Amino acid sequence: MKLIKDKELLRNLAQQIDLLNTVGGGISETSVAIKKYKKGAVIQVWAAGVNPESFRVILNNNQLIVLSALQNPENPSLAVPLFNKTFMLPPQVDLGRIEAVYQEGQLQVRLPYHEAAGQPREIEIKQL
Repeated sequence: MKLIKDKELLRNLAQQIDLLNTVGGGISETSVAIKKYKKGAVIQVWAAGVNPESFRVILNNNQLIVLSALQNPENPSLAVPLFNKTFMLPPQVDLGRIEAVYQEGQLQVRLPYHEAAGQPREIEIKQL
């Protein structure tokens, strides 16, 4: 028995229910891990049910902002923030080589260090 025959109405109702469920806290929490290596670091972000298109990675000076938002496909101006985290980057990170990769449900932001980072350097002493 078909109660509602209008498929467009059903689609709109489903989107609204999904959006309200998210606003009410019905989405799994985002998990973040930071792994450090000799040549750089990696920020790993897991968010179940979040599309890769929903993530944004913004670099502002030495701050890295990772965020995601659930947007209504019918009304792009209507969005619900799901995750927002700001990371202060250390000076050894090469800001020009940062990259973000989404693979198998995980967002990875790779933070390579400068080539000379970690290597000792003798500072010349100037006589005045």
